[in-house]
Amino acid sequence: MDNPKILVVDDHRTVGMLMEAVLKLRGFQVFYAESGAEGIELARKETPALIFLDIMMPAMDGFKVCELLKQDLATQNIPVVFLSARGESVAMDRGKQVGGDGFVKKPFKTLELLGVLNRFVKGR
Repeated sequence: MDNPKILVVDDHRTVGMLMEAVLKLRGFQVFYAESGAEGIELARKETPALIFLDIMMPAMDGFKVCELLKQDLATQNIPVVFLSARGESVAMDRGKQVGGDGFVKKPFKTLELLGVLNRFVKGR
């Protein structure tokens, strides 16, 4: 069986590289996008098992990206977990409103990411 695909959408490359290192060590295929538009395109192309999505990005924020993913038949069933330095309940509530499935506060801990993966990715 192929290793599950994970998509990380974050405009800060260092965050993407850190997540990629953690996820690859656990046997996941990792795809990275630096913008919302690129993230939507990769989600349609690769159909990942899970998307980690930054909230605060230029041009299109994570809430809008999630909204568009959940409206698209090709991507609507992919779990979306928001990543944000903004841990306040307003951001969490907004994330739920647009169809988000979870929330991880930056800076995240490896065990927290693994807990999310166990929750959303089958066979993990």
